[in-house]
Amino acid sequence: MALMHQTAPYPDPLKYLVDRLEYRRGWRFELADLDRGQGSKGLTLLITIHTMDSYDQDKRRSVVHYMLVPPAAYDARSWQRWLFDQCLLVERHECMEFFTIHDSPGSEHSVKPYAPSHGPGNDPYLVREVGTDIDQRTSFRGELADAR
Repeated sequence: MALMHQTAPYPDPLKYLVDRLEYRRGWRFELADLDRGQGSKGLTLLITIHTMDSYDQDKRRSVVHYMLVPPAAYDARSWQRWLFDQCLLVERHECMEFFTIHDSPGSEHSVKPYAPSHGPGNDPYLVREVGTDIDQRTSFRGELADAR
């Protein structure tokens, strides 16, 4: 397998902003140089959120969103906008997780028509009209969760 290689100066303005960023209560931001799996590694923005479980809202869970930092020499204003856009991607992802249509009012049977595809090779921030049950239950590590 051929590898892609990119380089850029360390984004000090981004680090400065990440260290000072406040968004929602329960959200944490950090930069890390890590192996994201699937042969991908490098500087990553980790957005950790503490939220309700979209399938059982009586439960809470922590989720870490891995956002690939582009190899760019942006200024602080551009990095600030990039951070804002990453928050919007996480919000979109969570909206896709929670958006549910019931067969009838009060019905327990429902569908999540925009549930993100988490599996390898899928962009979990892409809004898809149709995703299979397996797409929805496969983690980014390729592990299949039990049916919900």
